[in-house]
Amino acid sequence: MGDLIDTTEMYLKTIFEMEEDGVTPLRARIVERLDHSGPTVSQTVARMERDGLLHVLGDRRLELTEEGRKQAVEVVRKHRLAERLLIDVIGLDWACAHDEACRWEHVMSDKVEGRLLELLKDPTTDPYGNPIPGMGVEVGGQSAELAVRAHDDQIVRLVRIGEPIQAEHDIIADFAAAKIGPGVSIILRGEGDYVRIVRADQDASGIDSSFRIPLALAPHLVVEM
Repeated sequence: MGDLIDTTEMYLKTIFEMEEDGVTPLRARIVERLDHSGPTVSQTVARMERDGLLHVLGDRRLELTEEGRKQAVEVVRKHRLAERLLIDVIGLDWACAHDEACRWEHVMSDKVEGRLLELLKDPTTDPYGNPIPGMGVEVGGQSAELAVRAHDDQIVRLVRIGEPIQAEHDIIADFAAAKIGPGVSIILRGEGDYVRIVRADQDASGIDSSFRIPLALAPHLVVEM
């Protein structure tokens, strides 16, 4: 897998995803997200700054330059189109599609990307509800963390499942098993350091759909009241 991963693109994509989820991009958060060492992240970020892809601001925030954002958008778009192909056409399950798309995003040519757009009929979101950059769609809502603090045990509609949750195989498998995806009504219930997710129509569906995610991942689950 290593020879298919472009480290610069991976960092650009990670910063883009943090911005998307309203998380302040910091080197420390890249360490957590990618499980890279602090020195490795610092060296890579310094190189990317020299290459004109980002700025390290005075408060340590990472800010993409125009060129950095352009490249980030390209890799995120290819990743999310790959997920659409893998799930909607090939039939790969949710727990595997994210990791596979992480490989495809670095090797997909612009020509293949264009053909995928035609084949998939210009999708606006990935299977997890995240907008495909460049398609002119914005996805609203608020994080499950904020929702559960303000309206514990209320019914909400799931809008999107962020990338950090997709990377957790057991958790994304729980979503799939419960048939909980974008557009499904759910109940959020705070349980200490966890958020319990219950399908709102659990009794009618006959599906055992109650599971928990760590509160730390709740900012990456977006819902609407």
